Amino acid sequence: MNNTKEKFFGAVLAGGQSRRLGRPKALVPVDGVPLGLWSVRALEGAGLSAGIVSADEAIGKVLGVPSRADLRPGLGPLGGLWTALEWARERGDDGVFLLACDMPFITKEVVRLVLDQPGVASAVVPFGPDGMEPLCALYRLPCVEAVEKRVSSGDLSLHGVLGVLDASLVDRILLSGVVDPKICFSNVNTVADVVRAEEILSTFTEKEL
Repeated sequence: MNNTKEKFFGAVLAGGQSRRLGRPKALVPVDGVPLGLWSVRALEGAGLSAGIVSADEAIGKVLGVPSRADLRPGLGPLGGLWTALEWARERGDDGVFLLACDMPFITKEVVRLVLDQPGVASAVVPFGPDGMEPLCALYRLPCVEAVEKRVSSGDLSLHGVLGVLDASLVDRILLSGVVDPKICFSNVNTVADVVRAEEILSTFTEKEL
């Protein structure tokens, strides 16, 4: 990592209802592996301890990592980030790598790339084909203040939070050195997405995963 004195916690967000898949999204099998476990493996493979932000304790048990419910339900991903940052603070960590449970193409190499960016920006965020990717990003503890202000204001946009932080962006040129930026931030929301994900994952090498 860029600063060996810093220690970060890996938090997987698994709070969605996943109505289109008919079961908790994090537990939907993708290539024989629960979807959320792809995220856990990416974080742990990059050397981080990982946990799940979810009100469903069963998800953490299945994935083999601790779980924690949102500090305040109903706030979406912003509430998940808030919870993860407070969890990291309790652990004595310097921040959190936040990763959605439905992004199976994020590899440990992507996580390491973000972690290894120089500087001490409040947040380090990859810049993908569709713009900033706040659900695959590093957030240091000072972000808590901006998150809490957004919660109080009712503006729950993660992009809005990034707009007031001194965020550092990881561009696609750097990403292309470790993964295909066109697919790595794709998520799984439907049965068709599961099929497509399995087709893509079959082309990955063991080293990439």
